[in-house]
Amino acid sequence: MALVLGAGALIGGSGTASAAYLSYKCDDGRACVYDTLGQVWNMEHCGNNPIYGRFNYAMAHGNTFRVWYVNRTWDLVPAWSQRTLDGGNRVERVEVYC
Repeated sequence: MALVLGAGALIGGSGTASAAYLSYKCDDGRACVYDTLGQVWNMEHCGNNPIYGRFNYAMAHGNTFRVWYVNRTWDLVPAWSQRTLDGGNRVERVEVYC
């Protein structure tokens, strides 16, 4: 029984720490980044959303957001717009302005 409870805590803990969810499209009202494999990551909330990887495209279905790279550079994506990103640079977080 303790093993089952421990596993549940790990799964629940990892779910609450998630900054984004994977989808096949940018959902309404979301800030989205597309990884270099074509997968779409929808940001879960306003403010900082830690997400790591290489992303080459962004779409703002609502709020403006900033994509922060590990070298402290960034790209701004205005509300209701889309743009290419630096796919050769690793992203460390997406900051959504609400």
